[in-house]
Amino acid sequence: MDKEEKFKLLIALKKVGPLTKWDDIKEGEIYHIPPLAYNKRRDFEVIQKTNNNIMRVKFLDRDNFSTIYRTDTTSNFIVKKMI
Repeated sequence: MDKEEKFKLLIALKKVGPLTKWDDIKEGEIYHIPPLAYNKRRDFEVIQKTNNNIMRVKFLDRDNFSTIYRTDTTSNFIVKKMI
């Protein structure tokens, strides 16, 4: 898939509503994001979350922390990890 196709896919994905409501995401729980246009499949633990926009997470396949913003397209696809 070339860059133009990925960009078009990302625009289309923005139209999808959230699978999990932001308010239902809890600190200390494990969640999953499927592979999307620019991201690979990831499992992560929520370390800290604000009601507004930001979630500090630790991806389970990495040693460092990352930030997920409520406005990110990928945040619409967060689901609780079924263990």
